[in-house]
Amino acid sequence: MELIAVITTLALIGLFLLYKHTLFTPAKSNKINIDNFHEQIETALNLPRDSEEDWQNEPATESMLQEMADRGIWLDQKLTKGQAMNILGLFTPPDGRQVDILKHFNIPYSFKMNQTMAYYLIRELFKDPAKVSEWNNRPPTTTVRQGLLFMEGKLISGMTHVDAQRRLDKLGMERPVQYREWKQIDRLFLETNNPEVRAKYQVRKITWKRFFESYDAVKATGINPRAMSGEHIIEYTLRQDDSIVAHAKIREAMQPASS
Repeated sequence: MELIAVITTLALIGLFLLYKHTLFTPAKSNKINIDNFHEQIETALNLPRDSEEDWQNEPATESMLQEMADRGIWLDQKLTKGQAMNILGLFTPPDGRQVDILKHFNIPYSFKMNQTMAYYLIRELFKDPAKVSEWNNRPPTTTVRQGLLFMEGKLISGMTHVDAQRRLDKLGMERPVQYREWKQIDRLFLETNNPEVRAKYQVRKITWKRFFESYDAVKATGINPRAMSGEHIIEYTLRQDDSIVAHAKIREAMQPASS
């Protein structure tokens, strides 16, 4: 088991380096140089797949394969959904739930990870039943509370996070269009408060209240939420209220490290 843990850790370090590289490489298109990322893609293909989720072993869908092709990734082998998700996850930041879990357990640099790395780190964490219990019985996270407020405009007191998440999932099944918009909002809020994005604009963290004010205004201009970025939110917010600009000492601390 210790050997497996070491191998998995080394693999995840490789995935971290890949995502760090993508953060600082100008993206003129979605396509990548497959030669540069061959090792990381090979690692993603061979990550442990002992999941009890049967869907991971089903053949990859055409849409998954097309998304890989759009990035310049063509592999001469049949892929499962799990393998395709691992590869595509190399180029996607963690979602809100993953960031919440990693922050709860004090895992550093969660915002610099990719979805694949976050998925496997969380899977390793949750092999410990005590951590699963701790996570399930905590109060609802801010993200889930905001999701419930967006979906039905109210909160029920006394719910654990698991209860709140189940309610949010149920609402998602009942109102799929509104839920898809919530998932875009969740993504946008993380992008808006990504430390590197905020360092670029030298602004403080954007609160949920201010975020929603800017989101509604940008959406009202006709931009589809799927096409929005965190920079759209920050730029609009700056035009409305430049008090979000960080003070000199804060700006200095936020500056990215020089290479």
